[in-house]
Parts: sequence; structure tokens; C-alpha cells
Amino acid sequence: MPKQKVSENFLIRQSLKVLRSKGYADTSMEDIATACGIKKGSLYHYFKGGKKDILKAVINHLHEYYKTEIFIHAYDKQLGGKQKLQLLANIAENQFFTTDSGCLMGNLALEMAGNMPDFSKMVQLFFQDWIDAMTHIFKEKYELQTAQTLAKNCVAQIEGAVMMMRLFNDTSFLTHTHQNIIQLLD
Repeated sequence: MPKQKVSENFLIRQSLKVLRSKGYADTSMEDIATACGIKKGSLYHYFKGGKKDILKAVINHLHEYYKTEIFIHAYDKQLGGKQKLQLLANIAENQFFTTDSGCLMGNLALEMAGNMPDFSKMVQLFFQDWIDAMTHIFKEKYELQTAQTLAKNCVAQIEGAVMMMRLFNDTSFLTHTHQNIIQLLD
């Protein structure tokens, strides 16, 4: 049988899907290999440390994606604060309304808190970048300390809304949260 070649990026994206739906603890190397269409042993060619190396790659990939494709909009000088918040809300709603598994980073934060400090720190850095982006937007209207407090609260509210949306299968939790956040700049 010829050796099947796949890109590491493909493996990371497929692993992300599995981790998003099953969580880290319930995901096996076999689950990931199946999703990637390769043999389990082939995963170790790319990720020598197994599932932990895959998780690290997934977190790094997702964090980089958010920094370069989503959070960057908070710093767009062409847009006003409300426009930035609306754009970020639209992106979040497009993402969370099309998946039934919520926010992978939020799920990982809950699953790893206290158990896996190295990974918890990686997830924490993701959330700090999100808070920093929101702070940047709120600094247009508020003093720095108030902007930081609002940003932290908004990120927490969004994560809570995503959880409630999933729990009750009701997207209004997230849309109402976004509306309330955007009104902070009225």
C-alpha cells in the first residue's frame, strides 16, 4: 500500500474538528486518525508526542487564526468602535451558529483548568489576546482601566452566551449579548 501523504495543516484542521466535538479527554488518537483518513501510527510521524502534541498544534493554529483573521479587526483604523464590535459579533455568530459544539478554547479552558497547566496557559494567552482586542475598541470611549474591565466582562459574557445557546439550543443568547455589548459604545 503506498504511503498516503497529507499536510500537517490538514491534520491540525481535522483534529480541531474532533476535539471541538468530543473534547480532549474523550478524543483518542484513533478518532483523530479516522477523521484524517490515515492510520493511527502515521499521526506519530507528524506529532511525535501523540495527542498532547496535536493539542498544542491545534491551540497554536486556532490562536494564530483568531489573531490574524478575527482579532485584527479590532485594530482597523478604517472602522469605528461600533462597526468593529458588529463585525466581531457577525464573525462569532457565523462561527457559533454553524457548529453545535461551542467554543473550542472555552471548552478546553474548562476541561484543563488546574489539570494541564501548560495547556491552560496557552488557552489563557488566546483569551488575553481577545481581551486586549476588546480593550482596544473600548478605549475609544473609556479610560484604560474601565475599557479593560468592560473587555474582560464582555469576553466572559460571550462565552457564557455560547454555553447557554448550546444548552437551550437558542441563538438569541448570543445575539442579545452582542447587542448589549455594542450598546456600550452608544
